[in-house]
Amino acid sequence: MKVAKMPESTKALSIRTLAGAALLCTLAACGGGTQDDNGEAGRLICATGCKSSSTLASNKLRPSFVVVGDGKRVQAQAGFSSGSDLRFNVEIDGSDSLRLVTPKGTQGFHIPAGDVTTVIGDALFTLIAGAKPYLSEVDPPSGAAPMQFQFIRGSTTLVSSVELPAPFKITSPASGTTLAITARTLPVRLTATAPATKHETTTFNCTDVNGNTASGTPGLKVVPGSASADSTGVSYSLDIGAAVDGLSFSTTHPRGAVARCDVVLRAIVEAQGQADPQFESAQIFAQQIRSVSFAMR
Repeated sequence: MKVAKMPESTKALSIRTLAGAALLCTLAACGGGTQDDNGEAGRLICATGCKSSSTLASNKLRPSFVVVGDGKRVQAQAGFSSGSDLRFNVEIDGSDSLRLVTPKGTQGFHIPAGDVTTVIGDALFTLIAGAKPYLSEVDPPSGAAPMQFQFIRGSTTLVSSVELPAPFKITSPASGTTLAITARTLPVRLTATAPATKHETTTFNCTDVNGNTASGTPGLKVVPGSASADSTGVSYSLDIGAAVDGLSFSTTHPRGAVARCDVVLRAIVEAQGQADPQFESAQIFAQQIRSVSFAMR
């Protein structure tokens, strides 16, 4: 296996536990190897057995490449699949290697050890039930930053490129804000100005006046005509009332009016990239993700 060479002096049998409940899955081992004390494993772990990249033509590989930033750190993630299994099931080995090119230089990837979370976010959630993605930690840039994923085989380099959107903040709603439970719209303000796709995800945990509860991740639609933009960011309103109305409450007690909701809003600014055409198929994108928590009561 050849991904990124690590000094042998860093090898140890202890591991650093990783977090990320959204990415947690049950995995079966495909190979042994020691685990590094910096959270790196010696072998990839696949659900039903790993395929060797060196035995597959490049037009039989389906890579997924993503760069994701959460406001604290930036991480490049890469995974490969082949055959009828859409999950990550290919280990980079033999003379094959994978590297990342950033504005600050070139760096390698590693296989994360432990049960998952140095993995940021859930950008590749639908695929990691196979193997966790290869990771490469990136120094957070101050603005938009071009990135290249380079798959190297002998004298051939397959290049896939994407630009990480510039960092941004959610200035409205402010974290810790309390809104009226009767509010029907949620004003949102982002400092993001880049011409990239913007969308949101939400998590609701609500209680009615009689103690029934509801939780969910409903999508919030933008209120027609509410969007505007200027040189410092974008503003719009989300239909939060419809989201609360659509929640399914328990019926332990007679249903009553909604008394409180604890909400997490995640704003995502995403840019699509260009994958090398020699792959069978590929996806490549970059995301900046920010979140705030607030209450409605």
